[in-house]
Amino acid sequence: MQNLYQLFGASNFATLEELAAAYKQKYAELFSSDSPLANIPKLRELKDAFDLLADDEKRAAYDEKLADFLEELHEKYDEAVNDLSAGNLQKAVDKINWCISKDPGEPDYYETIGLAYRLANDFDNALRSFQQGLKTGQRKAFFHRNLGDIYRLKHDEDNSDTHYLEAAEAFKNILQVDPKNVGAIEQLADIYSRMKFYDESLDLYRQLLRRFPYEAAYHRDIGAVMYELDMAEEAEQHLLEALRILPGDAAALLYLGLVYFKRRLLGMAVQTLHDSLKNSPDQPEVKQLIEQIEIIRAEIGRTVEEIIYDPAPDAYVEGLVKWYNPETGMGVLTCNEYPEVLLHYSAIKNESESELKKGDQVRFGIVKDSMSPIAVQVEKIGEGEVSESMPGKIERYDVEKKMGIIKAHDGREVFFAFSTLTEEVLENLKPDLEVLFESRTITGLSDNNLEQASRVRLRKRKLPVKPE
Repeated sequence: MQNLYQLFGASNFATLEELAAAYKQKYAELFSSDSPLANIPKLRELKDAFDLLADDEKRAAYDEKLADFLEELHEKYDEAVNDLSAGNLQKAVDKINWCISKDPGEPDYYETIGLAYRLANDFDNALRSFQQGLKTGQRKAFFHRNLGDIYRLKHDEDNSDTHYLEAAEAFKNILQVDPKNVGAIEQLADIYSRMKFYDESLDLYRQLLRRFPYEAAYHRDIGAVMYELDMAEEAEQHLLEALRILPGDAAALLYLGLVYFKRRLLGMAVQTLHDSLKNSPDQPEVKQLIEQIEIIRAEIGRTVEEIIYDPAPDAYVEGLVKWYNPETGMGVLTCNEYPEVLLHYSAIKNESESELKKGDQVRFGIVKDSMSPIAVQVEKIGEGEVSESMPGKIERYDVEKKMGIIKAHDGREVFFAFSTLTEEVLENLKPDLEVLFESRTITGLSDNNLEQASRVRLRKRKLPVKPE
């Protein structure tokens, strides 16, 4: 039985007003084509169908038969979808082909059978199915999108991009009519990402997140786009948020692992990629990447970025900038204990690293690495005024990190580095040891004011004068 509604591209049992508008549009398309004479049979068929459906009595009889016909088809189609969900691909294909033979104008059938062929890796039949669906004249955006995906799988980039562009235009047309159509925005953002139009894709995902800030998929997808745009730290934040909302998302874990690898956080990359494999084992490329990273780790050990990302300083010292190149983000610091300490821009507490220059005074932590000492938590020391000497007591200290706290006479806690202690204080260092010190206020790169002790020495009480 022929479904006359499909001739107009209208939904089943559409109103007469909807049919009239569809008929007018379809008639204009056929009549204004490059070969209107060749379309005369289609024009006649279209007119005959409209005349029948415009007659109330004839239409009622037709709709009754069509309803029975569609019910039988829907039952068979539902069986096919269940077979597809269960992985019985051939059974699904056979049933959908039966549906197509009865109702060749239904776009759902071509989309579903195309998906079945794609799951079976039968890309040629998948292409044919989506191309037949495109000929129905309905849901063009989705069929172009599917064709783009299949051509991409066949490594035919030219045809893939052609269909992606057609799909993008179709989805943009949908958005002109319905600017808040979430499905169209999602599809367009994904298509732009596949075509490597990452800036356009990023804008669309930001729109979606403003409306749905707790949607894990949007955080995952925008994280993937930011990874491609080298926005690694922002990508990490979105991917972690996606995993907070939806723990175990294999795709989010995969991209987070790639972000860590790009940031040279190799240990974290390996762990995260292993977690992705646990949730989705069929990822041979991920297994290969893990093996490659492990080879790198065996050769170089911990990277500078790993040391700085989660530092556990062996000491805190004061020193000078020996040299620093803001373009490469690399430099060298120096202090009494270590003549050369490697500086990586990410160790600076503020993004104002361009302010560092040769000779600047800095306070920083040191991590002892097998290759070279590494600077962490670097702060520039301001030129604060030195106070007068004041008394205090050693409150606590850490011998390994070479730092501690003095409690001043007025109760203030003042930081000190071991490099500011006299030899006499070092020999007698213990809690409650009375000392004299000066203090100065230093300004870090984060613009926070910090009080730091200098010239820490023993407080020696005068002996009382014996009476004569």
